[in-house]
Amino acid sequence: MNRNGIYLANSAAMLIVGGVLIGAFIVQFGFNEEPCPLCLLQRMGMLGVIFGLSLNMWFGLRKEHFALVILAALISAVFSIRQILLHICPAPGEPTGYGTAVMGMHLYSWAVVIYASSILGSVIFLFLFKEENKDTKRKPLTIEKVIFYLVVFLAFANMVAAFFECHLGPCCENGPCT
Repeated sequence: MNRNGIYLANSAAMLIVGGVLIGAFIVQFGFNEEPCPLCLLQRMGMLGVIFGLSLNMWFGLRKEHFALVILAALISAVFSIRQILLHICPAPGEPTGYGTAVMGMHLYSWAVVIYASSILGSVIFLFLFKEENKDTKRKPLTIEKVIFYLVVFLAFANMVAAFFECHLGPCCENGPCT
């Protein structure tokens, strides 16, 4: 794969993870399901994955950027797995999942798939490219800039939504604080 193809694949990965965040917003506002604190941490993890990929776009392909993607995905996968374990065997009388299932899996289960894919994709990227000279400046393509600004908007929207849900204090588990 040539260098431009790798950059476009990097942008496509940003768009895919951004699409997952858009899907989370659709579930949040369309089905009126407020995200729990673990869900908010998982969204932040996806933004961390996007941040590492966007560093590649602006500053060139670097192993440090992919390391950031892998680190964000690993840490965030812990939050997702924690939530899965909470709902695998709930206390008597509690539901077996949190929120609406999408294509048979809950959003926190899909998050594990996204994080595992991010790690695998980063490893594949690391095998496919040779690190560029750090002095080389890269000018992103227009489509890459559009994708970048879309995910910046998504990050801002997540921040605003989390503020309105949690205000300046800690978020409450499964609904508004009493």
